[in-house]
Amino acid sequence: MVSAVIFDLDGLLADTEGLHRAAYQKVFAGFDVELSDEQYAHHWIRSGKGIDAFLNERNLVIDPVLVRRRKACIYGKLVSGGVDPMPGSRELLCSLKGRKAMVLATSSYSADARAVLGALGFDIFFSCMVAKDDVEHIKPHPEIFLRAAGEAGAAPEQCIVVEDAEKGVLAAHAAGMKCIAVPNEHTAKNDFSKATFVVDSLEQVDCELIDRL
Repeated sequence: MVSAVIFDLDGLLADTEGLHRAAYQKVFAGFDVELSDEQYAHHWIRSGKGIDAFLNERNLVIDPVLVRRRKACIYGKLVSGGVDPMPGSRELLCSLKGRKAMVLATSSYSADARAVLGALGFDIFFSCMVAKDDVEHIKPHPEIFLRAAGEAGAAPEQCIVVEDAEKGVLAAHAAGMKCIAVPNEHTAKNDFSKATFVVDSLEQVDCELIDRL
């Protein structure tokens, strides 16, 4: 029986990948660096790489701390303008409340994640959160999910991860956890072969499916 459900945030519960991308594009435009939609999707969403790797791979002499600071400022303003939930996310969280422990495990920084959760009113559903600044290794490394399981007081085999991207599915698999993959427009071409189950939308996920896997 599954005792804990571990959720990703961006692109799974919240329709925020476009906001992250827009913020990065605006920052890099200020340095006369082009970041295409495809580059963002591959580098950040699929591969799980960050600012440092992006700059190093392109031999760009730009302070990553400055990029991160400017991006956070722009992203915060975009989030304050409104965030949409992904289809079925609110209904699923409501249906699991009181039945399963729910933990958020996100590649976003904790301040960004809290802002999104607050904007959606989703903060009431999670007993705890593990974010990018809480771990040494990010997805596809399993550390973030193992930490999340520990926070929930559950063994890996008692957890199921719900993810929208390949890096998250790989991290869940490496952590020894089952995983439901929910591809979106940004991750449709990702490899989900390591997922336990793949659905088109969170509208197809419920407690019965989670316990059946």
